[in-house]
Amino acid sequence: MNEIQHFKVGDKIVDYGQVFRIFKVGILKIFSGKKVECIFYKQHFIRDKHQPLVCSIPRSNVKEANLRKPVSEEKIEKTLKLLGEKPNQEIIVNATKADIYFKENNPLETARLLKLLWLEKQDEEKKLSNRKKNIYQKALRNLVEEMAVVQNISLKEARKKICGRLTKICPEKKEEKNDRQY
Repeated sequence: MNEIQHFKVGDKIVDYGQVFRIFKVGILKIFSGKKVECIFYKQHFIRDKHQPLVCSIPRSNVKEANLRKPVSEEKIEKTLKLLGEKPNQEIIVNATKADIYFKENNPLETARLLKLLWLEKQDEEKKLSNRKKNIYQKALRNLVEEMAVVQNISLKEARKKICGRLTKICPEKKEEKNDRQY
């Protein structure tokens, strides 16, 4: 039996890098009258004063949608290590291809993307476009959420760990320090 069959109420899952919590598993009647077992989930971390995002998916489509359980503590440690290592070569981040990293739902790939955008953001000669800033913020938010869940720490503590690793390869610009979400 694979991981998909083990999803149950209370489990945390990751979708496009964002952490959700399953609040219901049940039968949903589809338009054609067909009954399908669905997983209902909502954001684990509420980001604003609005209601959390609520989603559902037929259990049979979970693998196709690339939903997964949060990674292990070991993989989080590998991700942190990767963030603290300078890249071997300078790579330009293509904003169009960045969505592919999020679809892969892989924290190591998200960390690579975050690190490249961090370096670009800290470069005095470059300025991130609004699109790249949004990608940077999404990548950071996704890693912060997953690390917080896996290590059972606050979002603030997770962000501090991630940014601490990034500053080892390139110090943060002073004016950017106020750009905090958590």
